[in-house]
Amino acid sequence: MTTSKKRVEALVERVARRITPLASEAEKQKVFAREACARLEEELSGYGVKMHFVGSAARDTGLRGDNDVDLFVSFPRVLEEDFIVKETKRAAKKLFDVGWVMHYAEHPYLKAVVDGFDTEVIPCFEHDEDAPLKSAVDRSPLHMQYLEKRLSARQKRDVRVLKKFLKNAGLYGAELAVQGFSGLLCEYLVLYYGSFYELVKAAESWRPPVRIDLEGRSNKGFDEPLVVIDAIDANRNVAAVLSETNLHRFMALSQAFIEKPSLKFFFRKHVKPTTAQARKALRERGTFTVAMRFKAPQLVEDILVPQLRKSERGLSRQLEVAGFPLLAARSFIHEGKCFMLFEFGSEERPTVQRMRGPFAWDSASVTRFSRAHNTPLKGPFIKGERVFVEVKVKERNALRFLKKLSKNTDVYASGSYLEPGLRRAKFLSGMELVKQAPVQAYDFFKRKEFWW
Repeated sequence: MTTSKKRVEALVERVARRITPLASEAEKQKVFAREACARLEEELSGYGVKMHFVGSAARDTGLRGDNDVDLFVSFPRVLEEDFIVKETKRAAKKLFDVGWVMHYAEHPYLKAVVDGFDTEVIPCFEHDEDAPLKSAVDRSPLHMQYLEKRLSARQKRDVRVLKKFLKNAGLYGAELAVQGFSGLLCEYLVLYYGSFYELVKAAESWRPPVRIDLEGRSNKGFDEPLVVIDAIDANRNVAAVLSETNLHRFMALSQAFIEKPSLKFFFRKHVKPTTAQARKALRERGTFTVAMRFKAPQLVEDILVPQLRKSERGLSRQLEVAGFPLLAARSFIHEGKCFMLFEFGSEERPTVQRMRGPFAWDSASVTRFSRAHNTPLKGPFIKGERVFVEVKVKERNALRFLKKLSKNTDVYASGSYLEPGLRRAKFLSGMELVKQAPVQAYDFFKRKEFWW
């Protein structure tokens, strides 16, 4: 064993002692899960259901303090999805008098806090080896069987360490607001590489696209930068939700850790920036920032976040096309409000805009381009291989243009659920944004990866 590997292994053991659930904590979680499974199975016995306790808590790969309990209700395949969702909802509400909320990912499921545990109840169909999966979530009980047979006690420890490593960097979680590493992805990666050390040692040298296939039986092509083939479903990439940015952040994080391993990669201090710090960061930039704010509609995060990002991308694209180049754009939800931030180099753009046309040798396209810009300030003229014209801009002010644009939701293909809010959005200056969301504003203006 190399000196570097010995140092990391000693550190991993120190971290594991701090993050492994206490025996009493783990047992309490398992007792609750068993009892909840028994009650649901009895209530739904007329349909021949089977209950499955799966996920991190069931596989002993969860972190201390995590209270997640995932319960799968497996129905016979002859039933329909709408029916099993309705019956699961009825049974859960009858047995547990709590505020169940229906969520939608690959399949509808119920979520609530029950006896202090963040409980998810997911209806699915029983697996038939001779037939394809009937719903996306039918894989989960099969994942449980697959990983329970293969993950060693030491690897389970390393999965916990990996999760803490990722959480500390804001990279853990498959929800769309994070676009990070799921628990299943963590388990597959440790299983494939053998240990936490071997994974981060490999990740520091990854050059996307990276493809991992534990069973070596998938021929399907994928577009994502990290592809980890599901051992249960060869047509599925377990890393599909992981964003390109977060993959590269993980690679850089791994490089920094291997170079100089320390506890800061697991237990860094999160210092909340003040309003004064955010205000200073804004002033130092000397740019022009506009924020749109409107009330968030009553939607689950699985729907709201993609709608907000779609609207942000659409507005950004139209701003760029219109000649208002952006330094940055971002969207987030804070205290029941949706925010979209747009940062420009300056509030006003020049009075003249150069429009690039077709290749000079393409006479038909040049004719169409000239007709489309028949009263230019300059041109058509050739520069290099292209034809250009220069035109007088109709609107120089970024804020005025954005206000007009935001009301024409069809133009930028906004998220349909957000259209009423977008049309009535309030526009904030950079300083007003700082007052209302200082933490998010500071991160927008002053973001820095903690390991550099």
